[in-house]
Amino acid sequence: MSSTASQAARLYVSEHGRLARLIQRIVRNRAVTEDLVHDSFVKLIDRLGAGTGISDKEAYLTRIAQNLAIDHRRREREHLSLDEAGLFELADARPSAETVLADRQALLCTLAVLAAMPPRTRRAFEMHRLGEATLAQIGVALGISTAHAGRLVMDGYRTLRDGLRAAGID
Repeated sequence: MSSTASQAARLYVSEHGRLARLIQRIVRNRAVTEDLVHDSFVKLIDRLGAGTGISDKEAYLTRIAQNLAIDHRRREREHLSLDEAGLFELADARPSAETVLADRQALLCTLAVLAAMPPRTRRAFEMHRLGEATLAQIGVALGISTAHAGRLVMDGYRTLRDGLRAAGID
């Protein structure tokens, strides 16, 4: 093993935990912390391999780690400020013409299926789905048992589902 590699290996063993804690306090993300610790050692090895005379390798490594962590935070803040500026909301949020047409067709189909339902089934379904009435409340309003009200509501859902599927709408 070369002198540079053995120095880096010894430093890695002795300094990894300390650098990880330092970087973690800055970036507050474990995965990013580990990446930046490794990047710090790679940069140090590059400097050592280039023959740069570094007298205090631990201090130099600490400075590399701090700089990488601060740069990461800066990039993260810039990204957040772009989001906060609303730059990503420039796209038109309105649905496309195709979506509007498909929704209108689905609504017309739904209204046709509802109109074709037996009156009690439609009433029970509408009370449940639109009026948010409980099955007990539906039963009282229609003068039927709660179980019968449940069957009517389920029939309404099935009829609507089947009608929409028959029209090719899912």
